[in-house]
Amino acid sequence: MRDTVRPLPTPSPTPDRPSPHASASTKPRPSRKPAPSPCVSRLGDVQAKPITISFQLSPGMGDEALAVQVRQELLRHRDQLAGRHAGMVLTFGADGGGGNGVRLATRVNAAIRETYPRIFGAAVTRNFHDLAAPPGSISMEVYLMTYDCSPVSGS
Repeated sequence: MRDTVRPLPTPSPTPDRPSPHASASTKPRPSRKPAPSPCVSRLGDVQAKPITISFQLSPGMGDEALAVQVRQELLRHRDQLAGRHAGMVLTFGADGGGGNGVRLATRVNAAIRETYPRIFGAAVTRNFHDLAAPPGSISMEVYLMTYDCSPVSGS
């Protein structure tokens, strides 16, 4: 007796679109595409009231040590900064006379960009010398972005 091997029928894949030969009673599968957003684009604006951050550091410390201290200081404000984007940062540094305060503020702004690029990476920064503060004083005004929807025309 000889065994006969019969191939099993191959199941046909379920089409995403109805076949032109399908009967009228066959319903197409619903599309899995998300609904279009009512927004054409996102509009960004800078908030009028800044978050003020002030701290002391040693102006003579190296860039790595300065970045570590800046990171620690900004962690104290994580509730206000988490998930946000800074639009503009005004940083006031104090370090004796001349342009030393501006240089210190510049180093702090470089550190915030490197340490928190998602928050400060695209921010406009300005560096100032604070003549009234003791050396090593940093005062920052962080203006956060707000986002709004630019609706589709006719909505």
